[in-house]
Amino acid sequence: MAAPPASERLQGTLSVVRAASPVEAVRFETFIKITADGSVTAYNGHVDLGTGIRTALAQIVAEELDVSFARVVVVLGDTAVVPNQGATIASETIQITAVPLRKAAAQARHFLVARAADRMELPVEQLVIEDGLIRGKDNRSVSYGELIAGETIQLELADDVPVKSVDAYSIVGRSVPRVDLPAKATGELVYVHDVRIPGMLHGRVVRPPYAGVDVGDFIGNSLIAVDESSVSDIPGLVAVVRHGDFVGVIAEREENAIKAAAQLRVSWKPTPTLPDLKDIETALRANPSTPRKLIDKGDVDAAIAGAARPMPRTYIWPYQMHASIGPSCAVADYQEDLTRVWSGTQNPHHLRTDLARLIHRREAEIEVIRLEAAGCYGRNCADDVSADAVLLSRAVGRPVRVQLTREQEHAWEPKGTAQLMDVNGGLNADGSVAGYDFATRYPSNGAPTLALLLTGAVPHTPAIFEMGDRTAIPPYDYENLRVVANDMPPIVRASWLRGVSALPNTFAHESWIDECASEAGVDPIEYRLRYLKDSRAVDLVNAVAERAGWKPRPVREDRHAEGDIVRGRGFAYALYVHSKFPGYGAAWSAWIADVAVNKATGDVSVTRVVAGQDSGLMINPDGVRHQIHGNVIQSTSRALMEEVSFDRTSVTAREWGAYPIIKFPDVPEIDVLMLPRQDQPPLGVGESASVPSAAAIANAIYDATGVRFRELPFTPERILRGLRGEEQTAPAALPPPSQPVSRAWPNPFAIRGNMFATAAALCAAAIGIGAATLPWRAIAPIARPDASVYSAATIARGQQLAALGDCAVCHTSADGTLNAGGRPLQTPFGTIYSTNITPDVETGIGAWSYPAFERAMRQGIHRDGRHLYPAFPYPHFARTTDADMQALYAYLMAQPAVRAETPPNALAFPFNQRPLMAGWNALFHKSDTFQPDPAKSETWNRGAYLVEGLGHCGACHSPRNALGAEIADAHLAGGFAEGWEAPALTSLSQAPIPWSEDELYAYLRTGESRFHGVAAGPMAPVVKELAALPDSDIRAMAVYLASFNPTSMDRAAREALAARLESATGTRAAAASSVGARIYQGACAVCHEVGGAPLFGSRPSLALNSNLHSTAPDNLIQVVLHGIARPAVTDLGYMPAFRDSLADGQVAELVGYLRQQFAPDKPAWKDIPAAVSRIRREQAR
Repeated sequence: MAAPPASERLQGTLSVVRAASPVEAVRFETFIKITADGSVTAYNGHVDLGTGIRTALAQIVAEELDVSFARVVVVLGDTAVVPNQGATIASETIQITAVPLRKAAAQARHFLVARAADRMELPVEQLVIEDGLIRGKDNRSVSYGELIAGETIQLELADDVPVKSVDAYSIVGRSVPRVDLPAKATGELVYVHDVRIPGMLHGRVVRPPYAGVDVGDFIGNSLIAVDESSVSDIPGLVAVVRHGDFVGVIAEREENAIKAAAQLRVSWKPTPTLPDLKDIETALRANPSTPRKLIDKGDVDAAIAGAARPMPRTYIWPYQMHASIGPSCAVADYQEDLTRVWSGTQNPHHLRTDLARLIHRREAEIEVIRLEAAGCYGRNCADDVSADAVLLSRAVGRPVRVQLTREQEHAWEPKGTAQLMDVNGGLNADGSVAGYDFATRYPSNGAPTLALLLTGAVPHTPAIFEMGDRTAIPPYDYENLRVVANDMPPIVRASWLRGVSALPNTFAHESWIDECASEAGVDPIEYRLRYLKDSRAVDLVNAVAERAGWKPRPVREDRHAEGDIVRGRGFAYALYVHSKFPGYGAAWSAWIADVAVNKATGDVSVTRVVAGQDSGLMINPDGVRHQIHGNVIQSTSRALMEEVSFDRTSVTAREWGAYPIIKFPDVPEIDVLMLPRQDQPPLGVGESASVPSAAAIANAIYDATGVRFRELPFTPERILRGLRGEEQTAPAALPPPSQPVSRAWPNPFAIRGNMFATAAALCAAAIGIGAATLPWRAIAPIARPDASVYSAATIARGQQLAALGDCAVCHTSADGTLNAGGRPLQTPFGTIYSTNITPDVETGIGAWSYPAFERAMRQGIHRDGRHLYPAFPYPHFARTTDADMQALYAYLMAQPAVRAETPPNALAFPFNQRPLMAGWNALFHKSDTFQPDPAKSETWNRGAYLVEGLGHCGACHSPRNALGAEIADAHLAGGFAEGWEAPALTSLSQAPIPWSEDELYAYLRTGESRFHGVAAGPMAPVVKELAALPDSDIRAMAVYLASFNPTSMDRAAREALAARLESATGTRAAAASSVGARIYQGACAVCHEVGGAPLFGSRPSLALNSNLHSTAPDNLIQVVLHGIARPAVTDLGYMPAFRDSLADGQVAELVGYLRQQFAPDKPAWKDIPAAVSRIRREQAR
């Protein structure tokens, strides 16, 4: 049956409200609204971060209203309609912000029951409710909707409303599937990234170089200039926006906004130097602080002074990330009367306040609509990108969508701050705790919304928040106890992260008491129970011990090793205390963690976790269980591997290789024990289960190895240092930032020690000066030839020859017109710009006769008589037959003419003197055409003609002398071009498997060889051009090149050798830095690990890759930095560039690891960091 029209539906509402703040656009905030059609809407100011609170809140409302769960709709995070209940933090939703919602539902129920009793003239005690239908004992009934039909009823929320007793619950306390999952599974619009609105533009932001820093005079004052002309060629560009240090671009299409952000030239002032954050302890001790005493009982100083066994300890917690899987995104629509923002924020009302300050509007004129986004349990860049979108939308008066890059998200998200915990304690002679003096240092974590800082809307002075005191007071009843929180300003941009300071504080508390138990010769759990006076804590600890099968161990015994593996288990307990000191107790949590430690590699695996929790009344037990699982996974990852890296100016951990997180195969088995406490108030579970994690794992590592680790994360190198008994000394200081230094290729005249080079250059100069007097005449211009005089077959043949000669590769600038020139070519002597070879009469070769063209190709002489530089490989082109030369001329003259001036060359003296090239030619150039070798096959000779002529392979693949000429007796023995090594094509090749004819053919035809790798750098466009040649020509080139490598190996032998190499390098323990290994696992392994499925069309084997076996690291560094954006063949897909996400030191670590792991028989490359720095500088020129 069809639903009745809206005009015929029951009208009427019942709302439970409270007075709104004056900043709101409405007078009242609504918690519950019941409509006459029976629907129920609940409003809460927090948001669902994947914690399932939307489901749990619906259960609470349905329970108190006595309606079915399916009838309740929960609205979260829309500032126009939900109450302002602050940020979604500190596990407060169910414990705190759900309380008024529960009362509102109960108040509505009491009102409706009372009204029904009046209508039916029955006492309330005789009424029962079934899914919103109130029934009397006489079987008369009335629905909620009928009771409010035609009325608009508003009840002011009362504080003393009686709620249902727990024993009457039928919905709360039962597991219910999460209501948000179906829409996600079916692809409905739930994520902010999917928002599209009419007229929407796309924006990107360009961040300052001080990534991750938000305090200092330079904040908002570092921008020097923005060169808008640098993006003038980008289609659909709408605007470049600049305000203080805020820079953004807006375009009609997203890909053009991305391109504009990458291409925009922005100048910044030098970035100030950060403290050396590689040494967290020293940095935090040096940071100015104000002590704040939280508790001081007994006589701590006297007790510790009289302790039989002093136990001073220091515990260190690193900076960590929220590490959201998806970069933040927002959409803003700025209008004069109302600005709407679609955001993934956890703090809708706080964000609205910040946006009002940013654009100088009343909060009532801004609506923040919260949609789901990548989770973070704290603050990622969701607020920042929302403000970015508002600024860009205001600039153009249209809706703008902004999404950050992965690098921006990692670099700029407010970090979970580092923490330093000092314990000065000791034991009495009987093993009891004499005293516990605990001091924690926690840099502040306010992190103002970034646009406020960059535009100068708020001061860039540090604010100090008292956030280091969460769970700072240990849960144990020590007779002499002092706890001090040293409040301090931020060092880098930081905000709350799951567990805030409670997780580090508990790491110290639980590690120290575990050491006490060991020193006292008492079982760790038994020792804790001596100091636990909380009966719920005692019950939980005992239950977890029983569930895990804990065996008391007064004294640690050496574990039986399984090869290199030793196993252990550790315990930790915490009552998570959150919110402003003294705070609230959230759930009780206890862990028993089982670990396996590889003593040879230092790898730690958490194999099993028994996580016990007392959460009071569990609204949705399955939801609680899921939260515990999430806590265990994330906190295990944080304990084992997560640590933000810095250089002296900014964050350097900008992608998953530099900031690894736990992977599915490494997730431990999780056994959740939930104590039934349905008679107790519900408590927060979003963070509490993570709090004991690090200590439990650290204590388990001690049980396995007998070594205590007091600094996170427990990385392989840290474990190995501990197992070897090495002192935990401060790491080597990071160097201060170096100023960019221009580095050109060496000028032979500037290398004073190279006497031969100098003599050769002087000789060439003398010959050139003499030769300059020779009559190199100009050839008269002609009218541009009509293309119709050439046959289609001749033009087609010429097009193939142009592809063979890579004419377009050199004579087309980036994003330029085909063959119109202007591409800069770096040489050892300076920069040469390729010329326009389209038939434009004034700027190209349209006025060139064939004799002029032939002379240029064979002798290197311009039509006007000037000498050309051998960057134009005329020594090779000279070998071309007359017929082919004529066909090439025909093709070039048949192209569209393009007017394009060639920029002037930038060559150092004396190489900018063109007459000297006459001397160069006299020394090094022969203009003979190719002559076949009668002793060789026709195919070999065809290949030789193609390779040595227009193909000019030797121009890159042969070494050159001091004057840039190919060394004749080292033909194809390897060279350098455009910053890349062109490897030897002879038996001098460093490839682990010799090149064969078939592999050469495959490489030249497809851009990939199974046994050598994928064409990258300058070789990729060469292979792409070769696609125009027939298979027979490619085969001929392969035959000829294979003849330089007499070592032959059949396919079966090559496969067998490849399998051995891949097996050996895939299974051997990493010989290089574990930092490099972790970067490889995070950034490279998904595409390169042996045995996986091909991704993006290929799976190059690093064990067989020629670049890893080379004598120089240049090609490997180049491909890491620049990737393969335009593969030779589309089917190969692409490789991402890491130049913006890996710092020089990280690239060096990765390159060093790859060399030692995948080419273990080769010597380690020397001075890799210098090579990385050199290549990055050269590419920046």
